Amino acid sequence: MMAGAMNTVHPRTENRRSGGQDSTRNRKLQPPRKTMTGLWIVLMVLFFVEALFYAWCRVQCVNAGYGIDSENRRHQELLKERNTLRIELARLKSPERIETIARTRLGLVMPDAQQTMILP
Repeated sequence: MMAGAMNTVHPRTENRRSGGQDSTRNRKLQPPRKTMTGLWIVLMVLFFVEALFYAWCRVQCVNAGYGIDSENRRHQELLKERNTLRIELARLKSPERIETIARTRLGLVMPDAQQTMILP
């Protein structure tokens, strides 16, 4: 019985003795770990770059919104100023005001009928 046990060879030791042909065959069936790790690294880098690009786009969108809001407020202020200036222009052009200034500051009076001439 002992002699029979000595002749039995364990499969692992047999592969080592036969030059490792079976072990290389088994390695080819399993995907190489370096390739899988590299693939995961590339995928993670791509995901990270995509996340950064998305964040950058969102920041640009928010900044554009703030810029639009700022310009809208400026536009409203300019419209108010234009309306104020139109009112002031109408007040300054009023005939009553011009007549008051002519009488008080310049000492002018309305002409009589004899002082007016009609030109042909």
